Amino acid sequence: MAALNWLIWGASVVVMFLLLIAPHEGGHFALAKLFKVRVIEFSLGMGSKLWSGTAGGTVYALRALPIGGFVRLGGMEPGDYSDPAGFHFKPAWQRILILLGGPAVNFLVAIVIATAIAAPAIFIQPGTVTGLIVPSPAYSAGIRPGDRILSIDGHPVRQPTDIRKEVDANPTGALVLVVAKSGGGQSTVTVTPEFVKSQNRPLIGIETQPPATVGQVLLYGVTYPWETTKGIFSGIVMLATGQIPGGILGGQGLTGAIGIGYMTINAAQQGPLVWLTVVAILSVALGFANLLPLPALDGGRIMVVLLEALRGRPFDREKEMQVQRYGLVALLALVAFIAYFDIQRILNHQFPGLK
Repeated sequence: MAALNWLIWGASVVVMFLLLIAPHEGGHFALAKLFKVRVIEFSLGMGSKLWSGTAGGTVYALRALPIGGFVRLGGMEPGDYSDPAGFHFKPAWQRILILLGGPAVNFLVAIVIATAIAAPAIFIQPGTVTGLIVPSPAYSAGIRPGDRILSIDGHPVRQPTDIRKEVDANPTGALVLVVAKSGGGQSTVTVTPEFVKSQNRPLIGIETQPPATVGQVLLYGVTYPWETTKGIFSGIVMLATGQIPGGILGGQGLTGAIGIGYMTINAAQQGPLVWLTVVAILSVALGFANLLPLPALDGGRIMVVLLEALRGRPFDREKEMQVQRYGLVALLALVAFIAYFDIQRILNHQFPGLK
């Protein structure tokens, strides 16, 4: 059983990285092909090749470490800068779209996942418990999220407001609830409301919500990358300004591949929905990070294209490549640095939600 759990957890990490990396590199690849840029190699994973094949002049490869990937485009390597089918010979707008393709698809993946997670809310039935106060009379009576209140004191629950009406009508007496359990079967329980001073009304401690409309679900999905990006940016500002205990290198600070993998395992242990939510957040984070105007990132290359367009002539390709190399070295050094703190957090149980 333990071996099976480790297999499932390992698969959850590998699939998570594939859902982040494959669409990202696929976005670059698809737009490069669309604009007839020569694609030398499309690779998923890093390190030594496990498999490779060639089609249409492009090498497709799977590599040993599922923690990255890359698309090699013509005209972007020493000795190849003058390739007429290369990246740098395309109009600026096409180059920018190719570079934006990766982050854009990451955002699209997050939209699809967020929409799929929210979609069941369309089918919520009246009286379904979507939240629970702990402790509360309802919790003590054995009511749990996912249960459905069928009736209160013989009155059927047909609208989300029916439960509150019955509680307000009988704020101190015992209420008989017929409950359809989420795992199957029915139970009849007795609950006495408690007056909650902060809300100035009696409560039994459950939360319900009306069914969502299709439009609400779609709007939630479409706006998810924007709302999540705002949250990520706000978190970075809070880290940088010392508003989060421990700062950038603390328990809630910057996290790298090791920490992400560990948190993914934790999410998988809590169920598919939690795991999918983590994947959606990470997909937005990957798209956002790649848009930062730093060397070796898509955002840094976009800055080069924009500056070239403004100055009316290209940069020295060899010098540009050196800057990109230095940026990559710095990025890898940062990854290694963060990995050290990830390991410390794991050993000290400092990751949020992992204590």
